[in-house]
Amino acid sequence: MTMRKKWKYVLTGTLAAVMLAVNAWAANVVANTDVNVRSAPDNNASVVCTLPKNATAEKLGTSGNWIHVNYKGKTGYVYKKYLTAQDTEQPEGLTTVYVTANALNVRTAPDATSAKLGTLAKNTAVEGKYISKDWFEIEYKGHTGYISTKYITATKPAEAVKTTTVYTTANLRVRAGATTDSKQLGVLKKGTAVETYGKKNGWYEIRYNGKKAYISAKYTTTTKPQAAQTTTVYTTANLRVRAAATTNSERLGVLPKGTAVATYGKANGWYEIRYNGKKAYICAKYTTTTKPKPVQTTTVYTTADLWVRAEASMNGKKLGVLKKDTAVETYGKANGWYEIRYNGKKAYIGTKYTTTTKPATVQTTTVYTTADLWIRAEASMNGKKLGVLKKDTAVETYGKANGWYEIRYNGAKAYIGAKYTTTTRPQTGLLGASALLGADETVETEELPDEVG
Repeated sequence: MTMRKKWKYVLTGTLAAVMLAVNAWAANVVANTDVNVRSAPDNNASVVCTLPKNATAEKLGTSGNWIHVNYKGKTGYVYKKYLTAQDTEQPEGLTTVYVTANALNVRTAPDATSAKLGTLAKNTAVEGKYISKDWFEIEYKGHTGYISTKYITATKPAEAVKTTTVYTTANLRVRAGATTDSKQLGVLKKGTAVETYGKKNGWYEIRYNGKKAYISAKYTTTTKPQAAQTTTVYTTANLRVRAAATTNSERLGVLPKGTAVATYGKANGWYEIRYNGKKAYICAKYTTTTKPKPVQTTTVYTTADLWVRAEASMNGKKLGVLKKDTAVETYGKANGWYEIRYNGKKAYIGTKYTTTTKPATVQTTTVYTTADLWIRAEASMNGKKLGVLKKDTAVETYGKANGWYEIRYNGAKAYIGAKYTTTTRPQTGLLGASALLGADETVETEELPDEVG
């Protein structure tokens, strides 16, 4: 073979290889879904392999409604409705592309298994050249690197939409269109910060519940409102809350004396406040900026059953009675009377019948009656008969003196003769408290001349 013929074959082979490469680049298809590649253009033909969704295959030709493809060295046919044509002819020389992935790996070689040089962020513009349908060569930090063509595009990304923040100067309606006749979608409270997407004909475009909407620019400002300055005052009396800054306005409620209140400005002797979430007013005359000192209370104990009075006077209305030894919280002392709270209201008790010394805990003893036994009003055989305790009744006693036990009967102090009791519990069942007889009942044994108790 002559040298001329030899070079002819070499050039011809090289040209053919170049032409095949150009054809491969010029006719690629992408799978719309996972789809089978069949050995023939027939649904009944055997499956050669599966073309995954979004995978790129080389288009070799067509046969009716079937596309002849090459996927990773395996050829076959795919029904054309499952494929999308991809123009993969790439320009020669350097070109600028943009990254479409959030973080695109830069490799040391055009191979997904090669070492990683670094990453490129989404929308990064990078200059380089296509070396195949799958890889793009770039310069990366002084090194030659490679990125997958699957995650780049020649289309420059759209610039991010520029937004402006405005603040509503009144409670402002949100409209479906840029006109006062359009549907009202809602209301933005005064002082609301709103991100806007352009202004036209006196209206701002915004997003409301995820959709495009509009607000009137007339009632907005680009100046951020200053936070409301509040002052805390304290009521010096039980103070009415009014709907307006006048004593003739509707009464909304009452703030007790000593209440801390945040105020939003003062005018004409009235403070603006918030009451139940709404604007309201209180008279400044009955407030102070000085925080009241905590009320000092003292606990005392009654030394007798003691009347509770509505006023600090023996002529004050009787509100009730505090039993002896009751602990009472007092709010000051004046002229022989303690101020207290009774049923949630201010009331008074005489200091004469109180002590700051806590009463000792009463020691009780349980005894058992050895006979049917009279209950007396006094510790004496002449004491009035209040009732009878049956034999073997358990009785709680509050001390013993001169042969008599002090007990409680119908909530009052009473007495029984100790001679007819024992501290030893009877062997048989006890009658207990239910064994108490009424004062009008009789006990046969006590009708005898030697009366007991």
